[in-house]
Amino acid sequence: MPTPKVIATDLDGTLLGPGGLLSERNQKALQTAREHGVLTVAVTARPPRAVYRVPELAGVLDAALCCTGAIRYDPATRAADLRHPIPTPVARDLYERLRAALPGAVFAVETGERQIAQSPALQEGVHLGDPWTLLDPDEDLIGAAEAVAELIVRVPGSTGTAMSERTRHIRAPGVSLWHWGSFPEIECTAAEANKGAALAAWCAERGIGPADAVAFGDMPNDVSMLAWAGRSFAMGRAHPEAVAAATDRAEDAAEDGVARAIETLLGTA
Repeated sequence: MPTPKVIATDLDGTLLGPGGLLSERNQKALQTAREHGVLTVAVTARPPRAVYRVPELAGVLDAALCCTGAIRYDPATRAADLRHPIPTPVARDLYERLRAALPGAVFAVETGERQIAQSPALQEGVHLGDPWTLLDPDEDLIGAAEAVAELIVRVPGSTGTAMSERTRHIRAPGVSLWHWGSFPEIECTAAEANKGAALAAWCAERGIGPADAVAFGDMPNDVSMLAWAGRSFAMGRAHPEAVAAATDRAEDAAEDGVARAIETLLGTA
């Protein structure tokens, strides 16, 4: 494959290692790619505020597509643009249907600026999710949000895979549901806010097609991006769905798998 025109990477479990840190080697690899004229973009479930709190990212990214593509974010200027919210009536209907399908579930709404949650349990296992607004379970969650970038549902003690099976029958117009495998959560975004579609749109505006794109990911929400890119790498501990979608494998995030692959692609290894 010739030198790509764009490198797209998931963050957690892919580019970022243990503790959500950007290693020196991964940082250098992305910077070297940019010096070779390659555009670099993070495509992540994180909201913008959880990207800029990793300050090293600002110097090595041309853009970030956040909340799986609902929000475009410029790391240099910290400007964010919510492009694909879930319409309020659709979010309200989906919320009621998920409540019926998942007894014991707790919910949150990500607005892009903050997370509004029904329970402190939504804070467990989530890094850099603040600021939080906590509501009583009987308060109007959807009505409290100025916009719905994501609707989040968690069933403590379950798994994302099990939750997905129990909600497979639910269809909401213009909305996609996805999970993180073992993590007990489903996240819902506008259909246009999937990683593959968001990356494809961003690249198309720059005259870049899939043949000139390389992507890295590890989870089911990365599948559309891995399938779209001409060459794609599933990380060492990737979910089986990500492995099936990718053309190649990379070392684990803790072993700087993204950097190793980039170094090989650029001939700088």
